[in-house]
Amino acid sequence: MTGPYVIGCDIGSQGTNTALYSADGRLVASKYQAYDVLFPHPGWAEQDPREWISALNSTVRRVLEQVTEGASAVKAISFGSQLDGMVVCDANGRPLRNAMIWMDRRAEAQATSMAQRVTREDFYHQVGTNLDSSHAVFKALWVKDEEPEVFARAARLMPPGSFVVQEATGLSMVDYSNASSLALLDPRTRKWSDAILDAAGLDAGMFPELAPGTLGVGSVTEAFAAATGLSRETCVVVGCGDEMAATLGAGVFSPGEVCDVVGTAEPVCAVSATPREDGTMLVECHPHGDPESWLLENPGFVSGGNLRWWRDQFCPVEREAESRGEGDAYDLLSGPAASVAAGAEGALFLPCMQGAMAPEWNGAARGVFYGLTLAHTKAHLTRALLEGSAFALRDILEAMKKAGLEVRRLTIVGGGAKGALWRQIKADVTGLPVRVPQNVETTATGAAILAAVGCGLLPNVASAAGAFVQYRPEEHLPDPDRHDIYDEAYRRYRDVYFALKPVFERA
Repeated sequence: MTGPYVIGCDIGSQGTNTALYSADGRLVASKYQAYDVLFPHPGWAEQDPREWISALNSTVRRVLEQVTEGASAVKAISFGSQLDGMVVCDANGRPLRNAMIWMDRRAEAQATSMAQRVTREDFYHQVGTNLDSSHAVFKALWVKDEEPEVFARAARLMPPGSFVVQEATGLSMVDYSNASSLALLDPRTRKWSDAILDAAGLDAGMFPELAPGTLGVGSVTEAFAAATGLSRETCVVVGCGDEMAATLGAGVFSPGEVCDVVGTAEPVCAVSATPREDGTMLVECHPHGDPESWLLENPGFVSGGNLRWWRDQFCPVEREAESRGEGDAYDLLSGPAASVAAGAEGALFLPCMQGAMAPEWNGAARGVFYGLTLAHTKAHLTRALLEGSAFALRDILEAMKKAGLEVRRLTIVGGGAKGALWRQIKADVTGLPVRVPQNVETTATGAAILAAVGCGLLPNVASAAGAFVQYRPEEHLPDPDRHDIYDEAYRRYRDVYFALKPVFERA
């Protein structure tokens, strides 16, 4: 295989995955390096941004070992970076404290304070996101309120993706999707919202310069070239948020296409040709990594995490069998569950183990098994757990439809895409066909697509996705009879949730 090549980097919350692609979309090599999440107090979640850079440097250097023509054959590098994080930096771009990442929820008081100045409905209208402490502006405001000595030295407030671009280029840049995760960007104009900046008491000059994710912003710095082994001529393309990159890497860029990212959490992203508002505020509106489109997106209820909890806490037989080389524990669980009829004979599961993101955002909600009888088995409960996540997915799709978007097909990626039973359940519950890319870990692929477009190797996102993304030949089609059964089960799932809502809120 010969060059030219591009590199896409997935700067995640558990580690960095760097992938080297040839310009025709073939994967040449990938390397991964893990790092830790720090939990100094309940509800806090931090990382040292220098860990991201260390992992980036190491993984880039390792994939370059596969480039026999020399580093100059790599024409561009780009990034798909974890969203909703906040890095507080001094005037030289050095972090003044650990980054607060997406799962950090310490800023509840700052979100509550904002709600006293701006209604939740107006906040959503202004910036397309919910007034929720997960978004990065509230983390910056927490530093302002609780660590004033740190904030007094702060000159730059940036999401993780901007910190990485700064390390590679020396420039302070942010693409529209990462900027949107700050909850300060008007998605219609792709400019900072003066109204929300004023309400937050923050200066737009503290944030990076806005740019499309496909923009090539210049070549790498001498220091970054030395640390990674890249040529000084390598073009740096701004990149986008990890959910947007995963969506692009799944080949999802046309209106009505939906990317279902099934990991520990399950973000659901649908492409729209125009910015839209959801009256229920279940789904948010963000610019896509492709600057020609937007995403209606729910940031993700716990999904694969529920299945892992079930495996780890209640399935020792399957785990022991896996340890003896007798198969994957998840496959050993799904086999018996596949023999259970659709609807799990009345057993239901609410996938709210860490609060709800569907059928509404509710941090007080908790996971529930309902409808159990002495006739139910572990296989029934496994199937109910899988069906519960599919019902939450349907909640999100219904909200997208109410926002005026025609939803046509699901593309499933992430670790949860590997289960054929779960894929078929989702097709039957939603009534939509389901497809799966050949490579289900798509964030680095999406970043590589942006790199190829940004450096001019390919003319646009559509042509790049056509080159980089292939699909498995089998497609899961919804079964009409099971879909009818699931219509009734879905109604019961919602009835159970809303009946229990007063109980959740009293706890």
